[in-house]
Amino acid sequence: MTQKEKMISRDQLFLFIIQAQIGVGVLSLPYKLNNSAKGGGGLSVLIAGMTTQMIIILMWAIMKKFPGLNLYTICLKLFGKFIGRIFIIAYTGYFVLLGANIMLSAVELLHRWLLQSTPRWVSLALFSIMTLYLAREKLTVLARFYTLATFLFIPLILLISYGLTQAHMEYMFPLMEKGIVNIIKGARETTISMYGFELMLIIYPFSQGTDKQKLLSISLANLFVTLFYVFVVATCLTVFNSEQLKYIPEPVIYLVKSLNFYIVDRADILFLPIWAITLVCSIVSYCYGAAIGMSILFGKKEHKPFSPLVKVLTFSIALAPMTPAAVHKLDKISEYTAYLFLAGLPLIIYIFSLFMSKKTGDPA
Repeated sequence: MTQKEKMISRDQLFLFIIQAQIGVGVLSLPYKLNNSAKGGGGLSVLIAGMTTQMIIILMWAIMKKFPGLNLYTICLKLFGKFIGRIFIIAYTGYFVLLGANIMLSAVELLHRWLLQSTPRWVSLALFSIMTLYLAREKLTVLARFYTLATFLFIPLILLISYGLTQAHMEYMFPLMEKGIVNIIKGARETTISMYGFELMLIIYPFSQGTDKQKLLSISLANLFVTLFYVFVVATCLTVFNSEQLKYIPEPVIYLVKSLNFYIVDRADILFLPIWAITLVCSIVSYCYGAAIGMSILFGKKEHKPFSPLVKVLTFSIALAPMTPAAVHKLDKISEYTAYLFLAGLPLIIYIFSLFMSKKTGDPA
């Protein structure tokens, strides 16, 4: 595959990051933020958005130093074959873990609201088949699919917006009721719900435009996601009071379910299948990133042969937890792992790159 065939436009880069960032976490985010920040939940999201933007700038600085290289080839260039391969294995494992965790969270959510009698392995297998079909394709194919999937945000936003007809603005006030410390704590929880932007480390060299134009596209995507999260959190915080939110783990779905559209008895039955397409995009992004890592690790030009292996791994990891406690443990492992791979390792890579006398790389 030639470099030209892999290139995606700036608009497609923008939409790719959006689809990778928005996942299942936003559906329960108002519940989590109510527990930590109450009415200041919207402020927590804004702080998380700014934190995410700082990490994006850090990652952009790394990519700018090595034009034409992606995360994996940068690691090989900086640390040599042995340590570089360890970094590749680590990031590949991280992408597999995140893909499995998102898939498991999506299945658990669908089983609670729609598919109570469906065996979990069946739902996981269906998600695996859908995501394998896409993850084995070229980046340009993924970008086109994500572009089409983006139009599904329109009915999702409209459904949530309808909840504003039941809004009570006084439920959000006072904004600083829980104090700045708890608002910052809520921002930490929100940041984990917004991961996905780190995939820029994989697709950055295969997108069109200058470094500044690429940074602008990714930053605008992060801004869109941040504002979308603020909108969702603020809507739920104004529809449900603080005491009600304590007993509603997925307030976004509960909000949609409670709406009366006259011709539709349960709007959540429409909402969840549409939302599932967004989750598919997020899972595919991580599986694609993991397959790319395996192809570079084994010195192959195509990632396609490694996509089935990635899906077997994500399916196995997602199938392993059999109890709610085990599911929660996997979620926590993914959360703490994300801290390391979102900020810790990129910072190490950037600091190490400062000692490199040569600032350019060859095309990947």
